[in-house]
Amino acid sequence: MNQAIHRAMGRGAAFAAALLLAALPAQAITFGELDGNRHPYVGTLLFVQDGEGYYSCTGTLISPTVMLTAGHCVEGNGKPNDVTYVRFDADALEGLDAAPTLQAWLDQKWIKAKTVVAHPQYEDYAQFPDNYDVGVVILPKAVKMPTYGALPPLGLLDQVLAADGAGNRWTAVGYGSQGVLKPFAGDDYRRYQASQRLIELVSTFNGDSSNAKFSNNPGNNGGGTCYGDSGGPIFHRTGNVIGAVTSFGYTPCIGVDYQYRIDTPSAQDFIRAHLP
Repeated sequence: MNQAIHRAMGRGAAFAAALLLAALPAQAITFGELDGNRHPYVGTLLFVQDGEGYYSCTGTLISPTVMLTAGHCVEGNGKPNDVTYVRFDADALEGLDAAPTLQAWLDQKWIKAKTVVAHPQYEDYAQFPDNYDVGVVILPKAVKMPTYGALPPLGLLDQVLAADGAGNRWTAVGYGSQGVLKPFAGDDYRRYQASQRLIELVSTFNGDSSNAKFSNNPGNNGGGTCYGDSGGPIFHRTGNVIGAVTSFGYTPCIGVDYQYRIDTPSAQDFIRAHLP
C-alpha cells in the first residue's frame, strides 16, 4: 500500500495519555462545527487492537444494538479488537476528570461491546483499493434513540454524482481531529459535523465501486474528516441516510477524503446479515 495513504483511525497507543491530560484545544472537524444533538445516534469507539491502544474511531447506530463503522476500526492483523467501548455523548471526555482511573471512567461512561465483526473480505488494505473497509459493533443491550442511521438505496452515489446538482451535498460526522496542519490543527474529542461534496467514483484510488472521493477543504462552507473520524457516517444531505463511512486519505486531513461506499451489494449483504 502506498505509504502516503493513511487510514483516518485513532491517535495510536499514546491516546490514553492524551485523554489523561484532558487539555485539548476546541476548534472544528476539518472546517466544520460542533454537532450538538443533531446526530445523537453517531458515537465514538475506544478500543485495543492486537495488544495496542487505545485507538479511537466513529460509528453510527443503525439499530438499537448494531453500530456501523469501518473494518479497520474492529480488526487489525486479521484479529478482532481485544476490547471495544462505545459512547454517544457529544463530549466524549465528559466524566474523565472525576474518575479515579481510566478503567473506572470506561466502566462508568462507556458501553463495552459484545462483539465486533469486519467484512469477511477485509484484509488490512491488502487488496487496496478494494478494501472492504466496513465493520459492525454488536452491543450487549439496546440503546434507545428517537431515530437511527439508515442504509442507502443501492447505487445512491452513482445517482447523485450523475445528477450533480443541489443534491450533491453530504454531511460528515465524527469525533476525530480537527486537522493536523496549523492553523487548523486541533483535537478536543467532541462530535463535529462538516459539509462535503462527492467528487469522483472512478479513479486509481476508487477501486471497483469500493471507495468514493469527497472534498475536504474550507471552500463553499465545506469540510472533511481526519484521524479518529474513521467509520463515521457520510450522510446524504442533512438526513440520516448513510452513503459511505470514512475510510482513508492521502493528504494531511485537507484536500480530499476517500470513504468506503455502503450503497453496494457487497457492503449491504454483510451489514444486513448482522441486523436483528
